[in-house]
Amino acid sequence: MRLWGKLVSGMMFFIAAVFAAVAIFVPEARRESLFAAAILLAVAWLGVPALVRLFSFFTGDEEILTNGVVGSATITSLEPTGWRYNRQYPIVKFNLNVEAGGAAYPVGIRQVVDPELLQRLAAGTLVRVRVDRENHKKVVIDWREPIRTVTEGG
Repeated sequence: MRLWGKLVSGMMFFIAAVFAAVAIFVPEARRESLFAAAILLAVAWLGVPALVRLFSFFTGDEEILTNGVVGSATITSLEPTGWRYNRQYPIVKFNLNVEAGGAAYPVGIRQVVDPELLQRLAAGTLVRVRVDRENHKKVVIDWREPIRTVTEGG
């Protein structure tokens, strides 16, 4: 789990412990305090990890960009999904032919693209990618690296 998820879970466990202590020392509030503690424990134990996984599905790119294997990929096709991030940046479905330390393999990903950069992308464009060390199907295009467009050639 990511650090922020651990911090949120830890805070929720602490608050649940406070409610449990209130339940012990304030008999009039026992039922409500135990109920609140149980809800907090359930959310901290089940809900926060689920949220971390959900957000990682959309934003897990930073971890792969930091720790992933460097490779290159040729865009075989790209298609805007119709969705936008922050109402400005289109989310694009890419089909890539990835090479990262071995034989090339096809991968399909969805990723946010700067609108100006999107105009320069086409099938055949060579981009730098980072590949997850544990799952080679998790690929992130590294927009920090320069791209080589079809017109620039070899």
